[in-house]
Amino acid sequence: MATMGKNEASFAKPYLQMIASDIQNRKPVLMSDKTRITLDRNNRDIRKFLTIVRTKNDAQMRNVLVKAGQYLPLFEGYKWTEIDKSPYSGLGGGKSDGKTTAMQERASLFAIQKSIENNGYNNQTQFFKLYREDLKKIYPDMNEEWENGIFQQQLTTQREVGNTRYAHYSRDDGFMDYITQTCKQLYGISQKDNWNPADVWLVSDLNAVKNELNAKIRDNSTSLQEFNAILRTMFKERKVVGISLKKISGRVARWELTNMDNVDVFEDGKYAYSYNSNSTNYFSLKNDSEFHSSDTVLRLNGEKEQKIQIRQNSAGFNNLKMETTTVGASSARGGKAPLDMVSNIFRDYNIESSRWRRNQNYPRTLDEFKAKSSVHMDRYMQLMSSGKMELTKLGSVSKEKFEENVCAVFSSKRPDIANSKLMQLDLCNTIFSLSDSQIDNLLTDILFISQKKGDIFGPFAKLY
Repeated sequence: MATMGKNEASFAKPYLQMIASDIQNRKPVLMSDKTRITLDRNNRDIRKFLTIVRTKNDAQMRNVLVKAGQYLPLFEGYKWTEIDKSPYSGLGGGKSDGKTTAMQERASLFAIQKSIENNGYNNQTQFFKLYREDLKKIYPDMNEEWENGIFQQQLTTQREVGNTRYAHYSRDDGFMDYITQTCKQLYGISQKDNWNPADVWLVSDLNAVKNELNAKIRDNSTSLQEFNAILRTMFKERKVVGISLKKISGRVARWELTNMDNVDVFEDGKYAYSYNSNSTNYFSLKNDSEFHSSDTVLRLNGEKEQKIQIRQNSAGFNNLKMETTTVGASSARGGKAPLDMVSNIFRDYNIESSRWRRNQNYPRTLDEFKAKSSVHMDRYMQLMSSGKMELTKLGSVSKEKFEENVCAVFSSKRPDIANSKLMQLDLCNTIFSLSDSQIDNLLTDILFISQKKGDIFGPFAKLY
């Protein structure tokens, strides 16, 4: 368990203010012995602590917390070093709902804007002395992990595009709303992210950019590829910069340009990938009623090893999603493959695609599975005999054991996982019915549409 220490007792870090905020709001503070204490803000020692937090005086804070080199029991008998750090550092996990994501992205955009407007910040302590309070208003749950990531985002973005001054920064309205509506009206793209995953936009002059785009596409005859080429030129001119924000997993934020060259990635040899292996213990159980894994992971060899993960879109009876990750960069996923596009790819290979897209087409109960168990057992045996799935990764499960294990999971508290695994089985069996070259091409296509690479996708920078 991580606890507070000397480094955390500095205003260069967010912890003092986080603890003070919890005290002011009468939120319990977790101690190292798992005790949760609502600290009395009227207590003399606590009042003094809160006063110094407001003044942000490091020297005074050290004198309050420490005497003769020893931390003092100021927090109802507990010392600063006995406060659990994990609820404030991100070590205790965090929310990933849409509301939280929106706050994180707005905080990132605020930091990027301040950095560009002020020629960049290289000193993290100085940056957060200036902007921590503003950022906490935007993203109240911002912890040390996110502070570090947001600082690195502004540092990298300012280095890449900071020579340009932008008058418009957009996440929700303004240019974001304009570009979303344009794609919907002209190209029938209902979900903007299926075309361009940029989360925020930097625009030199909003009205000038909109007028330029409107002039070039006003006849409604501009193809999507031509539209992307126009935006690509505007990106290179730094008039419009779209940025896809990914969680920062290392000490620096990387900047990767996507769809900035007028090439067909599917015809460029360096983008060729080939199927390697499946890395899923597929239908064996780790206990009486739970599969070893709830997903399927397909590995591809190429310039960088890639993974395609197939799993439930969310807990419960839900449809599948496909998400890619570059091996070695697990915190920055490549993105989801739009299933409509995946279906179109399947049709190119004369594969029926509607069945595996709907969980309602598969058993949801034990009785429903037993009624058609032979269908799913045959799919399992066909997949085993294809030679494309390592038998050890399949759990070396016999036909009879497969049926028994699926029945066990349907009888558990999570029958939705059995439903999802049967969907995955059907999908994989369909994919591996193709020839080797077709498998390679199909999985490569899925990989790149998840990464939004190709001439049908808009230009953007990935910040990760």
